[in-house]
Amino acid sequence: MTRSANWYARRLFALGMLLVLGACVAVPEWRSEPAEGSPHARCLALIRGMDKAVAAQGVGDAGAARIKTFPFLRIDRFLASFRHELSAPGAFEDWVDHLRWLDARAREIEASNLPAETRASLAAQHGVAEPEDLAAAANRCGDLLLKVEVMNGPAAAREALVRAAVPPSHYNNWVRAAGLYPITNLGAVVGYARWKDENTGSFALPYEPPASSENIVAYAPAALSDAAEASRIVRKAPRTALGLPKFSPGDVAHLTATFAPVFEIETHGDDDRLGTPVWRREDGELLPAVDVSRPVASTRLVYTRFGGRVLPQLVYTVWFPARTLQGRFDLLGGRIDGFIWRVTLDENGEPLIYDTIHPCGCYHMFFPVAPLARMPVPEDRDTREAPLVPKEAPRLAPGERIHLRLASVSHYLLNLGARRPAATPSTYELQSVWASPDFGARSLPMPEGGRRSFYGPSGIVPHTERLERFTLWPLGIESPGAMRQWGTHATAFVGEAHFDEPFLIGRAFAR
Repeated sequence: MTRSANWYARRLFALGMLLVLGACVAVPEWRSEPAEGSPHARCLALIRGMDKAVAAQGVGDAGAARIKTFPFLRIDRFLASFRHELSAPGAFEDWVDHLRWLDARAREIEASNLPAETRASLAAQHGVAEPEDLAAAANRCGDLLLKVEVMNGPAAAREALVRAAVPPSHYNNWVRAAGLYPITNLGAVVGYARWKDENTGSFALPYEPPASSENIVAYAPAALSDAAEASRIVRKAPRTALGLPKFSPGDVAHLTATFAPVFEIETHGDDDRLGTPVWRREDGELLPAVDVSRPVASTRLVYTRFGGRVLPQLVYTVWFPARTLQGRFDLLGGRIDGFIWRVTLDENGEPLIYDTIHPCGCYHMFFPVAPLARMPVPEDRDTREAPLVPKEAPRLAPGERIHLRLASVSHYLLNLGARRPAATPSTYELQSVWASPDFGARSLPMPEGGRRSFYGPSGIVPHTERLERFTLWPLGIESPGAMRQWGTHATAFVGEAHFDEPFLIGRAFAR
């Protein structure tokens, strides 16, 4: 039986992770080797054992990065931006609580995706009563290790944590060097300019509701909303020591319902219909798919930094079964496609700016709400990709929602406008990544039993590779065009940019 390139890639990744994790076992100078059989020693053994099993099985979650020598904490780009701003009272404690939260949620996901026999073996080896309790036991150990090694540990441990809490770049400079990036990126410069010329002209036209003769399916959120209440929620939210507004689950649900857009999609087949991610067995092979019988938008609350304040952002991700191939040599078509829409709220709970990408990290566009406006940036004067603003977004009147017009096949955003939703459109469900049992498709049931993430251990949805990867590999992004997990979106082929960069807005926009 011939094994696929993906099989070998997964095994190589697992081997690499084992080597990395093995290196992490070396005792740093600040860590006193715990007494054999102590809770400290048992917890280190459980955390390390689970990490090795996760790497060996290829079920690691890439949404946040592990921190070297602190296996019970993880980091993302937003939290990393505070590394050198932790001197205020309570700031360090608030920061590490968030690092611990990232690891705890990832462990729940990884444990649920481990094969049942692996969970049972780990549970028996480390004295966990039931295999289903593995994540809970590991997280109790994570809490203990945080207390013993960081909060009650030596100052050197806290200093080491600050140095190590660096998120990964999703650009590979070794690949760029091998691909002669200073030369080969010129092709990407030309291609990006051509794409802008061909696909942004429609924004110059006034937004009009779809005509009945147009083959457009409109999806509106099923949940009701109240903009005045959303504004109150944001304005009255208490803030943590780091300045993050704190919202209850009910608050988050209200905010996401209030600002969820209406999708108006040119529809010529099932590949243009919204759905929900699933695993399917097709011709004996387990493949990612999208069930169009259940339109869903996966939602998440994240944060950004602008004007010296932390602002909330609402992220909506929708999926399509495919970008339909337009011939044998279609560079961009392939299995699974999607669209990501992000709303940044200001201090008064009103939209400050909208932006969008596809799950490949491609086609990043910004739509500021006046008086916010695009400012000159250094990228305007060279070949790097500068923030693209096809038009301003309208301010919402009471009862209005943003309507997004998406093209058939490519699912490119063609235009946007604000109006009250029509009386009887199709509806879609809003599903929080933390309130849903599948963690935003990070732990989906498989047809034959067990669970598996929609995303591979590097954050890429398997089997979604595009032919463009053979032409764009010198730009240093793994598998260009493939669908990706939140936290792993590199958004520029020329230059470097990440969708979850916390200072992204402030570097290019001002009020």
